[in-house]
Amino acid sequence: MTGEAQPARDHRKTLNTLAGPIAFLVMLALPIESMSYEIRCSIGLLIWMAWWWITRPVHLAVTGFLPLATVSLFDFAPLGRILPAYAADLIILLLAANVLTTCWTRWGLDRRIALASLIGVGTDTTRQILAWFLIGMVLSAFLPNTIVAATMIPIVVAMLRFIGIEDLWESNLGTALVIAVAWGTSAGGATTPLGGAPNLLTVEYIQEMVTGEEFLFTTWVVRFLPLSLAVMLVTFLYVRFAFKPEITKVEGTRGFFVGELKALGPMSAQEKWGFALFGVASLLAFTRPLYSDWLPAFSPAYAFLACALVCFVIRPGGEHLMTWEYAQGKMMWGLFYLFAGGTALGRVLSETGTAQYIANSLLPYASGGGLVAVVVFAVLTTILTQITNNTAAIAIIVPITITTFQSLDLNPLPFVYIVTTIGNCGFMMPTSAGGPAVAAGYGINLKTMAIKGFWACLLSTTAVVIVGYALALFWPAFSTA
Repeated sequence: MTGEAQPARDHRKTLNTLAGPIAFLVMLALPIESMSYEIRCSIGLLIWMAWWWITRPVHLAVTGFLPLATVSLFDFAPLGRILPAYAADLIILLLAANVLTTCWTRWGLDRRIALASLIGVGTDTTRQILAWFLIGMVLSAFLPNTIVAATMIPIVVAMLRFIGIEDLWESNLGTALVIAVAWGTSAGGATTPLGGAPNLLTVEYIQEMVTGEEFLFTTWVVRFLPLSLAVMLVTFLYVRFAFKPEITKVEGTRGFFVGELKALGPMSAQEKWGFALFGVASLLAFTRPLYSDWLPAFSPAYAFLACALVCFVIRPGGEHLMTWEYAQGKMMWGLFYLFAGGTALGRVLSETGTAQYIANSLLPYASGGGLVAVVVFAVLTTILTQITNNTAAIAIIVPITITTFQSLDLNPLPFVYIVTTIGNCGFMMPTSAGGPAVAAGYGINLKTMAIKGFWACLLSTTAVVIVGYALALFWPAFSTA
């Protein structure tokens, strides 16, 4: 960097650093009668965190602590409801998964997995992006997107490190590959009820507020599959052309990577243990419904934690599989605090009524039903899903959707199906969904995710509105449960 460029960069960094808290204080001081003190503070905090996450004047993890500092200082939300976000189950899941993949790094398993990935998927970078997107999309139809992201993204990062890409923020390819997995988990999330907590919440609301009887999983798949396919198609096509990696092909041929893999020799005992423990943790997480009645508290987070603890205990070949001294220097601590900050921000928006305020402000525009109502509720859901996590967005928007259209003597089910599908489409911010949060924690370029995520949101929302409205008009079964 030249001598002239450094002061300019420092100046921009200073401006971005000051812009966040200034925006917060401006929102705090605005004399808007319709906005309570709590709502003004919450919107100010949202702007502050979004600005710092995108411009990165400080580390992403530092921004993650802003909810605690601002809430404790300005007292606009119950701190007791915000603090647990920093020790939530998903934080334990990410920490434990990071221990297990750090074990890979210690014994070279990450290199072996990277070579196998390059051999299996190919060295063309566009093909790599699409392949990882498809993998994330398919798995998220049956598994919670955070778990899919937490298990798949470390494999992608291992491959990137093998080919020499360490700083994902500065690498178009690194950012594109990690975002591809994250977006894939969002795009496929509505296909089945097993796609995550937002879907199960919708099932509960339909059963309690609309039908009064069980909403079958098969019914879900039949109703949601056309909507999910629309999201998958448009996002797949968008991902194909949205990212322009700095390289078009990973250096080296398939034969070269096969030779490199053979040169590693057979897997060591330590590699086998590292692979097995990660596999057992993943299996326990994915098969949770089979044993939940016997071990109700043994959620995926603690399955991963149990296997991570084993790493520090066993001694294959006479040496500890993992030591704390090695782990603490290699783990991605910022990932945990960034994810926690996003979760805390979502709780602030919910607890202060900010998300509800945004929702209520748009309700009058949907009073006539029809296409206008579909568009209004679709846009509302898109906004809420990007600024708070998708589970919170569904918890807010689905009850509002049901009560609004029931009060208008309209069948709420088509609207519920549409907003739930859109509620799974978290693309722009770390707060949107588990996949983008995990991706952000690995250091991808958040400006890229925000800008390109905006267009992904626009395309997916448009596709769902068109397909959903057409289904409501021409397929009578779409309006039933």
